[in-house]
Amino acid sequence: MASRAQSQIARIAFAPRSSVTSFAKPQGSLSSFWQNRWFTNTTRTQRTNSRAYINTSSYITRRQYSAMPLDTKIDASLEHYQYQTGARDPVWVHKDPVTNRPQFPTLKEDIETDICIIGCGISGISTAYELVTRGKEVVMVEARDVLAGNTSRTSGHLNNDLDDGFAEIQKKHGESGAKIAAESHGWALDRVGEISKKLGIECEYRKLPSYNFSQYPRGDPKRDDEIKELKEEAEWQRKVGIDTEFKDGLTVKGWNGNVDQRDGMVVKEQATFHPTKYLNGVLKWLKQQPNFKCYTHTRVLSCREQGIELLGLGHKTVLVETEAGNKIKAEYAVEATDVPLQKLSLIGEMEYKRSYCIAIRVPKGSVEDCLFYDQAENYKYVRLTECDDKHDYMVVGGCDHETGQEETLGRFEELEQWTRERFPQAGTVDYKWSGQVYDPVDYMGFVGKNQGNDKIFVITGDSGDGLTNGVMAGRLIADEIMGIENPWASLYNPSRIMSIAKSLDTMIPHDIKINKYYKRFLQSDIQDIEDLAPGCGGVLNAAGEKPIAVYKDENGNVTRRSAICPHMKGVVCWNKSERSWDCPVHGSRFSPQGVCVDGPSKANLGPADETSIKTESDHAAKA
Repeated sequence: MASRAQSQIARIAFAPRSSVTSFAKPQGSLSSFWQNRWFTNTTRTQRTNSRAYINTSSYITRRQYSAMPLDTKIDASLEHYQYQTGARDPVWVHKDPVTNRPQFPTLKEDIETDICIIGCGISGISTAYELVTRGKEVVMVEARDVLAGNTSRTSGHLNNDLDDGFAEIQKKHGESGAKIAAESHGWALDRVGEISKKLGIECEYRKLPSYNFSQYPRGDPKRDDEIKELKEEAEWQRKVGIDTEFKDGLTVKGWNGNVDQRDGMVVKEQATFHPTKYLNGVLKWLKQQPNFKCYTHTRVLSCREQGIELLGLGHKTVLVETEAGNKIKAEYAVEATDVPLQKLSLIGEMEYKRSYCIAIRVPKGSVEDCLFYDQAENYKYVRLTECDDKHDYMVVGGCDHETGQEETLGRFEELEQWTRERFPQAGTVDYKWSGQVYDPVDYMGFVGKNQGNDKIFVITGDSGDGLTNGVMAGRLIADEIMGIENPWASLYNPSRIMSIAKSLDTMIPHDIKINKYYKRFLQSDIQDIEDLAPGCGGVLNAAGEKPIAVYKDENGNVTRRSAICPHMKGVVCWNKSERSWDCPVHGSRFSPQGVCVDGPSKANLGPADETSIKTESDHAAKA
């Protein structure tokens, strides 16, 4: 039987209101049960036309939201976090709105399949494609909407000019490992072109050169060291089979500002595309296949092997259990969830970072169509995508920092200033957003059987190259399930030891640093809820009580959730830029209402207490 508070929430959640939709969107923080109930009983059209808080003092409709100036769009509503991981939309919705994404039902029964894939981003979709085309029966499940994770918040670079550089990669993995990295990511960027052509997907896919410059202008004494490093990197890229050269005087057409960073490394045969157009196209093809099923709003809480296999006797299977209590029995499972659904192990072998992007208008044809990067630790990365008949969007990214550990404001402004100093023809900034990056300590992703498992696979550790990592992972895992030996497998093996051991000098300080954030159990961001301005959040940590994550929307309605991350019990921090709760320990993130949008947490933030739930119901009733 539902508690009194749940009954109050239920009456609010399903009370009819205006003619916009027959279902009122529930306000305040709700349990996942009631969130799923609302999403199960409404269509996407009903949900996207429902009321939302959008950076204003009153409710507005989705149609009104669409008519707002692009840079003012900040949506912290419960519905928005079902298809994004932050309050800000990425540029990809400009040409491919979320209403274009295929819809799937919620799982409501126990089922069996060959392979269960958890997660519906580029890793999950690519793995599904490779397995379905080989005749396997595949079930894919997603906690929210399809493409709701970090795939839709990337900048869309496809390259084997890897972020960490081959001069560094070979130190951990040797020249042979560096060659495998170059070959496998090169295969992946070509694979996107092959599939988009085969399925007739128009997704802006094209081959381009990438340019790498020093972050310092000519005349700066620190520039010489970076130029030397670029020349060394060019030599290593040629050794591993990439067509690369260092070019004196290299510049980008349209770079007309006063900052002179000429000279750099040219890497040929790289690529770019529109990520959600591509993956929507693959998903729509998969939906038509008889051996593929997908279920959304189906959050997985457990994935474990059962049975025994020993010396050819017995049989192991995988049991996947959802938050709603349904079970999926499979021969194999693939956790394509950005980060595995587990406590430690691989989790402790990665760093978790936020990376920021803007989309700024430039006159069409005024800037060379290429990819380019500088050499800063938190480097800038740039590409073009379609805007309209008169303009392109220049997508400029960078300003990375560890999740939950630094101030998030000021990053977009830094990117805009950097761009205008180099491209004075730049116009308005129409989109600002951020995404999550998972950096393995030894630079290579983890793709293959999870540690200690025979039939559960993981895909994680993108190291800034998540798009090609996800595509390549599809082939690696499909090959292993089909019994095909793949020469790339050892490099990405999640159980590898030697390269991780070589990285202990960075792992140990990192672990010491994140453990310091448990001191937030003794700290409070605010002393009283009245301290919060509308649209803001903060942790209230009263003496002798558990810390509470408090969010006040633009109308003054207050949502309270537990501030304790379900993963490893860190205390979350408020992300002012994306209006989310971010855990500084292992990077889990949650919407203002407490919905988990980035792992490794499997669950949402818990309720603050019975009193808090009742208060939220009262606020919603007044709204």
